[in-house]
Amino acid sequence: MEVARMKMPTRIRTQRLSLRKHELKDLEAFQAFLSDPVASRYMAFTPEQKTQAGARQMLEYVIGSYQTATPICSLTIADLSTDQYLGSCGANPDGKDIEIYYTVMPEHQGKGYATEAARALLNYLSATTESRLIAYVILESLPSVRVAERLGLIDAGPIRRKAVTGDQEHETLSGRKYVLPK
Repeated sequence: MEVARMKMPTRIRTQRLSLRKHELKDLEAFQAFLSDPVASRYMAFTPEQKTQAGARQMLEYVIGSYQTATPICSLTIADLSTDQYLGSCGANPDGKDIEIYYTVMPEHQGKGYATEAARALLNYLSATTESRLIAYVILESLPSVRVAERLGLIDAGPIRRKAVTGDQEHETLSGRKYVLPK
């Protein structure tokens, strides 16, 4: 099976944001986000990954991957002027497609950060890959649906994601597949 290829960005800047590789200084905010049951309710992580220890292990795993031949494209969304952690976005090969994701800390939601970050990531990916760009969205997460629509992604129908096994196992979620038209 053909797998999409993408180049890991070093840093992407927007008018207000810096999308950069995660750093250990992001750990406290990352842990707070993942361990918040309301903030992380639509994220496909196991209950163990949503603990303080699980979040630490996951962040360290991602940071460690940056030095490998197959880095995990997971980026901190940071305030451009203060470098404060606001959330996370990233991309992952999904067969021939590249899936993007975006999350923002609850106290920073409703300010357009997810849309701004995801648009910058989509622009980067559009310039560096021929693969189709997609997002899986849980319909109950209305802000995520609105972000996908603002980005110009088109609803391509229902999906049910099967659990992924390995070092970073995910739970199964159902939702909709959104596609960026060419």
